[in-house]
Amino acid sequence: MGFRFRRSFKIIPGVRLNLSGSGASVSLGPRGLHYTIGPHGTRTTVGLPGSGISWTAYQPYPSGTSSSLPDRPAACGEGADGDEPPAPDASTTVIGSAPIEQLVAHSTIDIAGELSASRSRWRRYKALLAVLSTLFVAAAVMVAGSTSAVPPEAAFIAAAGAVIILGALAIHGRESSTISLDYDLSADGSARFEALTHGFSALAGCSRIWRIPLERQEADWKRNAGASKLIDRKQIALTKGNPSLVKTNVDFLQMPLGKVTIYFTPDAILVVSGGTVAALSYHDVEVVCRHARFIEEDAAPSDTTVVGETWRYVNRKGGPDRRFNNNRQLPICLYGEINFRSASGLNERIQCSRVDASEGFTAAVAACAA
Repeated sequence: MGFRFRRSFKIIPGVRLNLSGSGASVSLGPRGLHYTIGPHGTRTTVGLPGSGISWTAYQPYPSGTSSSLPDRPAACGEGADGDEPPAPDASTTVIGSAPIEQLVAHSTIDIAGELSASRSRWRRYKALLAVLSTLFVAAAVMVAGSTSAVPPEAAFIAAAGAVIILGALAIHGRESSTISLDYDLSADGSARFEALTHGFSALAGCSRIWRIPLERQEADWKRNAGASKLIDRKQIALTKGNPSLVKTNVDFLQMPLGKVTIYFTPDAILVVSGGTVAALSYHDVEVVCRHARFIEEDAAPSDTTVVGETWRYVNRKGGPDRRFNNNRQLPICLYGEINFRSASGLNERIQCSRVDASEGFTAAVAACAA
C-alpha cells in the first residue's frame, strides 16, 4: 500500500513551505494564484476559489544531458561533434592532457598555488553557507509547526535577518577568496601581449574552431572518401575572460578544451580544471602549427580554402565507386592545426578554418616566450 506525506507551513503572508515525500517546495502568491518552486520544476496554478475550476502549468528544469542521432563515419580527419569520443583501441591516439594534479606539481609560476588556495577557501565558504541555510530552514519549520502563534512581523524579521546574514557571509567569502592581479607591463611586454591578443582575436574570428580529442587510423578508406585517418572533434568558441575568483586590469584570453580551460595571460599560461589551477611559463609550452587537409562531410566553412574535391565512396583510382547510388562529391579544405604540449603533461590540439589565423596566433605565442 502506498504512503503519501504532505504538510504545508505558512512562513509569511503569501509564502508557504511545503514538505512531501518528493522533497521540499515553496509556494508564492495569494489564494487562487500560486507559483510553486519545487525540486524538479516550477508549477503555476490559477483558479477560482470555491468553484473547483483551475488551470495548472508545470515546467520541469532543463536536463544536463542531451542526445543525438548516431554520427556517421568521419573522413580524412573529419569527426563527430559529440561530447565524448568513443573508447580508444590499438589504432586510436587520444589527445588529452595529463591529470591536473600532475600539471600543478610541475607548475613553473608561483601564482598557481595562490589561485588554487583561493578556490579552496571559496569551497569552504560555500559549504558553510549550505550548512547555515539548512539550519535556518529547519528552525523555520520547527517554529511554524509549534503550537504557539508567531506574529507575522516577527517571522518576517527573522527571515530577513537570515537572508542578510547569509548574504553578508557570501559577499565576505567571495571577496576574501578573490585574488587581484595588477599588471604593470614594460613596453616590450605590453607590445607582446597586444600582439598575442590581436592573434587570438583573429583566431576567434574564424568561422569554425574545433578541439581534437582523438584520432584513429582507418582501414576502410573506400567508404571514407579515401581517408586513412579519422578524427573526432568538438566545436568551441574562444573568448576573453578571467577565471573565477580572479580580478585583473587586463583581459585574459580563454580557450575551452573539454575538461580543461587554458588562459593566456601576459606572463603565464594558466590551465584550469574544476577548482584546481596549474601555471606554466611560455618557455615551457611548445606550440606548433601545421596545415591539415580535411575532407568535410557537410558544406565547407565560409572562410576556408577549398583545395580539391573527392567522392564520398571512392575506387582505387580515386573516382566514384559505382556500387553506391547516393555517392556525392565532398570538399577538401585546408585547415590550420595547432598543438599545445609541455613536458609536464599538457597535450591539446585544435583546428581552425583559416590557416593564416593559426599561423599568426602561433607566432604571437612564440614571441611571448622570446
